[in-house]
Amino acid sequence: MKQTKRQLAIMNMLQLEKSCGVIELASKLGVSDETIRRDIKEMAKSGAVEKIHGGVMLPHTSMEPPFLRRLEVQRREKQRIAKLAASLIMDGETLLIDNGSTSCYVAKALSTHRNMTVVTNSTEVARDLCARNDNTVFMAGGQIRADDSAAYGPTAVSFARQFATERAILSVAAISAEQGFLDYDLGEAEFKRAIIPQAASIIIVADHTKFNRPGVVRFCDFDAVDLLLTDQLPPQSIIDKIGRDRILIA
Repeated sequence: MKQTKRQLAIMNMLQLEKSCGVIELASKLGVSDETIRRDIKEMAKSGAVEKIHGGVMLPHTSMEPPFLRRLEVQRREKQRIAKLAASLIMDGETLLIDNGSTSCYVAKALSTHRNMTVVTNSTEVARDLCARNDNTVFMAGGQIRADDSAAYGPTAVSFARQFATERAILSVAAISAEQGFLDYDLGEAEFKRAIIPQAASIIIVADHTKFNRPGVVRFCDFDAVDLLLTDQLPPQSIIDKIGRDRILIA
């Protein structure tokens, strides 16, 4: 393909998928990864696309909330992790689910489950699960954040502490062998700290880009987590801390 045609093909795929990985594009278009990276670099200069880790996505307007961007980053990996999480959950279970982007994909993957009781601070999670299959959903109150329409603050923390559930499903910003599980936002970390003692089992859902990535606010150590669901095996330093038997790969 000529370069202009190849770039048009990339745009056509992005119109359908919203985001694509470099390896995926190279395979579909029959060229090298490096050729795709050069195309992406040139297209990004003109503003036609936006580069993301390992791939490319359609540019977002300044009016679109950052949370919607996070939903698109590593989307396929998050969907695989979410499908794995859903496969572990039975109809009728009680769950606490936070508002991380991967947690929101878990809610979508639970769309066929029935008779669940779900506690969440996420309007995304609540909307996906409340109106189907005889589920019962409890939504935290408190201050609603404009970015992601999720509830945070003392009222949301107090609300979460009223419930005892079989599992909690939590997203993370970073996993550090030295520091444990971290978030960027204090409010998110405080809500997770409130959830952890309330659940019999803690499941962390995180794609490989979170490994040994810098975070800001630590919310728990490795011994608090029962399962880490991810798309790639973590570095050995993280495996040594959590144990290989507590890691499931989607």
